[in-house]
Amino acid sequence: MSPAPPSLVELQTSLMDLLRRDASLSTDADASARAAEIATGNDRLTGVEQVDIYREQYFLRHVGALREDFESLAALLGEDGFDALARAYLSAHPPTSFTLRDLGHALPAFVAERAPWRDDALVADMARLEWAFVDAFDAADATKIELAAIASMPEDAWPLARVRLHPSVQLVEMAHVAEDYRSQARKLLAGEISELPRPEPGPRYIVVFRGSEKLKYIDVDRGAFALLAALRDGHALGDACERAAATAEMTEQTFQEALGGWFQSWTSWGWITALERAG
Repeated sequence: MSPAPPSLVELQTSLMDLLRRDASLSTDADASARAAEIATGNDRLTGVEQVDIYREQYFLRHVGALREDFESLAALLGEDGFDALARAYLSAHPPTSFTLRDLGHALPAFVAERAPWRDDALVADMARLEWAFVDAFDAADATKIELAAIASMPEDAWPLARVRLHPSVQLVEMAHVAEDYRSQARKLLAGEISELPRPEPGPRYIVVFRGSEKLKYIDVDRGAFALLAALRDGHALGDACERAAATAEMTEQTFQEALGGWFQSWTSWGWITALERAG
């Protein structure tokens, strides 16, 4: 008795496994046999060759999508270097979402952990910065708080109050002075400039956010960045301030003197959407 033919689900699963292989199917006897079960071929192409064409198109489409979202990495690594990174990433993190928008969500962590890219901190810097722009662009909108709402908060309510940040606010800590590298990389790829100097090392604290007309980024000092991170993580304002002051190694007096100016700026830039009193 001949075995039952594979079900549709089994065929689909097998096809997706073949499409995600980085090497040609013709170099693997088992893969070739599985491809021949899926595609019958024609007078010009064998079934293996047909599936191989789809496999290569799968990688080309997804590598191209990653290149669009991470252009500064493409400029930094070069065409072949980025292609190698993208293919390695896709093999480790095959797409699971219906939209290409989510394709690169794990790339920042991937380059920070995987050799050889983990050996160059600039690669991780640019991956984080690029993805922050993607997240800021697609973030939900929210009503921005008015200064009057902040001014009306009773003084004794501040320590336990929780500050809600606009969904588009993205925090990026970098090991290089590289916030302008992203825009310069796009000019290089467009042929507008011929050289792209490597940025100098140095800690940078960048906030990416969606302005009224376009995406923007601002570099802030370590204390402000630490406070924003604590607020984003849901800490009450008093606790967040203590954590931020300790992280930035600022005295309580220095931190308190800076706090009012930070809140005024953040409010004017639309970073704060709500100030919630405890209870």
